[in-house]
Amino acid sequence: QIQMKTNKTLLIIDDEVDVCTLLRRSFRGEFKTVEAAYLLNDALSLAERIHPDILLLDNNLPDGQGIDFIQRFKSINPFMRIVVISAMDLHSEAIAAGANAFLGKPLKMEAIREAICA
Repeated sequence: QIQMKTNKTLLIIDDEVDVCTLLRRSFRGEFKTVEAAYLLNDALSLAERIHPDILLLDNNLPDGQGIDFIQRFKSINPFMRIVVISAMDLHSEAIAAGANAFLGKPLKMEAIREAICA
């Protein structure tokens, strides 16, 4: 299966370094840029610089709840596709806050691929 490389930018925000590393490796062949941040404030600065097309956003982070930052990310790029990920079932809260999709943990690669490419 040959992956088509897109010119889109993906930003992953998760405080689990292993998750970020795995996702970066998995998607770097498919996106023009794949970046990761472990804190919301770092992610906001990074988003200002790279203007991601797609954001994989963990909810429970050391410096806040990802859901509370959705509108701040949307203000950087109103067309950004935001996928919230969490071990807690926050589907309706994530969608109400402006996310495009929600994925529960543990994460499954097929589900992530489907959510970010929808």
